Amino acid sequence: MKKFLFLLLVVAMAGACNKDSYGPVPILSFEGYSVPSIDSTTTSFEAIFRVKDGDGDIDSSIFYTIHYHIPSTLEEQANAPMPNIGQNTGKSVSAQVKVTLEAIDFVRWVEHTGTRPDSLWMEVFIQDRAGNISDTIQTTKIPLYKRQ
Repeated sequence: MKKFLFLLLVVAMAGACNKDSYGPVPILSFEGYSVPSIDSTTTSFEAIFRVKDGDGDIDSSIFYTIHYHIPSTLEEQANAPMPNIGQNTGKSVSAQVKVTLEAIDFVRWVEHTGTRPDSLWMEVFIQDRAGNISDTIQTTKIPLYKRQ
């Protein structure tokens, strides 16, 4: 019985030492925004993500769609580069990725109609070269203000 418990302990410790092995499917999580809110004079901000991949074959893009809390708003899917991550083929990767959005990406003020968004959020995913797609995640909403 003691030998069995010792063997079980050794196997558990060996499994714990292999924590950084994430598997072939990329893992994506949202870490936050570079600003607490956006107003009509904001020229850019960053959405910050954590990307993990066990085999390091992440392509160099992160795909996202921006959504607004406003009726009849057109949402378009876009992508942003993830520099130097794709160089890690065959190695486990855990990297922080910052997606910089410029004013043209997020300002949706419709002047003279009173229609203005009060917040935005993103749906984001990544795909590796093997075709594995991470879960699609949603960021938290970030408030939008019209500065008078």
